[in-house]
Amino acid sequence: MSQPALALVVLVTSTATAAVAWSLQLRSAAVLLLLGLAYGFAFQRSRLCFASAFYGNRVLLRGILLGLAVASVGSAAVVELGWNRPPRLPFGWHTLLGSFLFGFAMPFAGGCMTGTLYRLGTGQPKSLAAFLGILVGNGLGAAYAWPVTERLMDWGLRFSLPEAVGLWPATALNLVALALLYRALRPAHPEAVVASASPAPSLLRAPWPAWLGGLVVALLFTVQFAYHSALGIQLPLARFSLWAAQAAGASTDRLAWTQFWGARLPALDPGFHLDVGLITGSLTAALLAGEFVGFSPWRLRDAAVGFAGGLLMGVAVWVAIGCNVSGFWSAVATLRVEGWLYAAGLLLGARTGLRAVSSLVARGVL
Repeated sequence: MSQPALALVVLVTSTATAAVAWSLQLRSAAVLLLLGLAYGFAFQRSRLCFASAFYGNRVLLRGILLGLAVASVGSAAVVELGWNRPPRLPFGWHTLLGSFLFGFAMPFAGGCMTGTLYRLGTGQPKSLAAFLGILVGNGLGAAYAWPVTERLMDWGLRFSLPEAVGLWPATALNLVALALLYRALRPAHPEAVVASASPAPSLLRAPWPAWLGGLVVALLFTVQFAYHSALGIQLPLARFSLWAAQAAGASTDRLAWTQFWGARLPALDPGFHLDVGLITGSLTAALLAGEFVGFSPWRLRDAAVGFAGGLLMGVAVWVAIGCNVSGFWSAVATLRVEGWLYAAGLLLGARTGLRAVSSLVARGVL
């Protein structure tokens, strides 16, 4: 069977799964599964990887900034209408430290959290290893990193910009900051921008420009925030790790995260359906474009490095309380100032990790 034909099978199966979930009154799971499919398709077609953006790809970063601007207005409208409101989490040194560690791990894992998931959908072997590392790191982070984070949170702040200056003035400030960064990050080679900004001849098979990916993700984010919650990738994976550990016979009752979020059967977890949908949406996009590589060639060294990077990312999210999505994208999009602090740590960590990887490659270690 050809890859486009397999894509149709995957899409029909996923849609049927959403329909079954809806009929079983699991409506949030059904909606988030469909949103996940759309997210995965958009990320894969636009190659919208936060890791590559923070390494220095200005075209991708501008696409992310454009999406954040649209999502900021959308989330403010959702809050104004009373449909949802962002969480209030303490931020401080743990945010900066955790985001630095997360950024440092990205070059080893081969991508950010969403980058790992959408590359997993395209059949990248290193991303599979990184994904497994993220799951294991979640368990280690919950057991050993979270108690440290709780102490650091005692020194954190709980500041809300919308409460301090008002919802729409806070939105305006967010937009000004995003606009200034967007202007400052004009690519050094304008011809590259013209090429990547050209409309794709086929939205199903041809690569998307970064700005289109950013806009689609922003619109999906606004719908999700209005219906259920802000976009989050990490927490459902953490709950899955908890469930898997308990299914294997491990005792997790004393872990703080068990007390906060509890064990949840993955089939009943709407966020888990979103993560599965993201991977499946990326798989669908890759199959339609003939880009699924089938997890080959498998290189043990690359897999080990990817697993180690994913492991550190899984631990780091318990320090920062979030990944590049919940800690940065969703935070900035919902006018939470800690998102900007996360971005600073993410940038420093990504550049430091990239230099470390380059040095290890030059020495023949990697």
